[in-house]
Amino acid sequence: MTQVADDIGSPGATWRQHRASIWQAAARRAMSPRTGWLIAPAIAYLLVVYVLPIAITLHSPFRGGLGQGMSALWDALTDSGYQRVMMITFEISLEVTAIAVLLGYPTAYFLSRLPPERAGKYLLMVMFPLLTSLLVRTYGWIALLQDNGIVNTALMGSGLTHAPVHLMFNAFGTVVGMGQILLPYAIITMYGVMVGIKPRLMQTAQVLGASRTQAFWRVFFPLSLPGLSAASLLVFIMGLGYFVTPALMGGRSQTMIGVLIQQEVFTLGDWDMAAILSLILIAITVVLLIVYSRFARLDQLVPRNA
Repeated sequence: MTQVADDIGSPGATWRQHRASIWQAAARRAMSPRTGWLIAPAIAYLLVVYVLPIAITLHSPFRGGLGQGMSALWDALTDSGYQRVMMITFEISLEVTAIAVLLGYPTAYFLSRLPPERAGKYLLMVMFPLLTSLLVRTYGWIALLQDNGIVNTALMGSGLTHAPVHLMFNAFGTVVGMGQILLPYAIITMYGVMVGIKPRLMQTAQVLGASRTQAFWRVFFPLSLPGLSAASLLVFIMGLGYFVTPALMGGRSQTMIGVLIQQEVFTLGDWDMAAILSLILIAITVVLLIVYSRFARLDQLVPRNA
């Protein structure tokens, strides 16, 4: 009962306020002039190898003037072919996000309820695919899903089908490949929030008469929503600009914007249109981040469990 009182009484609230003030003071010290120079090399590096090349690329369509650049941007936005590519990109990214969240949320919940020692071992297994080359993982899926691959061989050998099932060069292959690759990011993001939710909160709800299911949906799930929304946004944004997996596992009728940008540069040699499409992709990403920051507080992603 003492633990319950600590969770719902003023002493616990006072301690949380004290801890928040400590974090704010530490953040102010970290950004003081005496220590702020420590991030200067990283900022300079990003400016040279990231911001500067992007600025030069995005400036390319506007070399003939602002009017010419805006005209090219309008043509890209109103062209039916480009609109179709954008719609396909959004649809596939949404499907991948749904798969990553539906599979990642139960996994993250399971890991967050384990003791730290056991959770660390399972997290290592979750992160292990990230240590493998993206190209190698994609070719692994090709070996599994192609017409004469392992999956079709097993299906035909068991008599479930008499002809290969087309699992490659379509939306299915793209979604499966991207979903597996982006799943660890969703799990890690949601786990970072869930591990900060005190188990005593659900115990308190059950002591007050809620069932285990009610305690989960009314206590744990609302507290985990910042992690859920952050994971969804992360996977969706990464999916928007994905190139390798859609290029190798997708078909011509499922061309995504990342593949289209590559084709504009290396196949058509149209750098200006590639820059316009890149500008549209960046604008979409920025808008999503602004909307998310408007309706969700980023500090909610920081675990508050002592």
